[in-house]
Amino acid sequence: MFYQDLYSELGKLFFLIASVDGKVNRAERLSLNQLIQDTWKPMENFTDRYGTDLAYEIDYSFDYEESELPEEDIFESFKDFYQENKSKFTDEIKGRIMKTAQAIADAFHGKNEQERALLEKLTILLKN
Repeated sequence: MFYQDLYSELGKLFFLIASVDGKVNRAERLSLNQLIQDTWKPMENFTDRYGTDLAYEIDYSFDYEESELPEEDIFESFKDFYQENKSKFTDEIKGRIMKTAQAIADAFHGKNEQERALLEKLTILLKN
């Protein structure tokens, strides 16, 4: 299912943005949780087999990434998913991705150089 896979990839991507400076802080975590509620949950009405909104897959995947994929592989995983499903990435979805990514980057003392570079890379990918 597209949304479940999308949310899993987004959790990894958002983890990368939050952790690019070496750690995930509380403000970044709180920002993500609020954006899941306000931005992702209302987008569609799919649930998992337990009746939980699929948007929470973002949070589950974010938490899981804290010990799984090497950071350099996370962006490539999202890039591959994007390219394989490009036609399903509406302008609305792309806008939500950038809104969430920028909010996470801004959540703790604004954007640093690593976050800016990663956001630029993401912007370029989503424009192609």
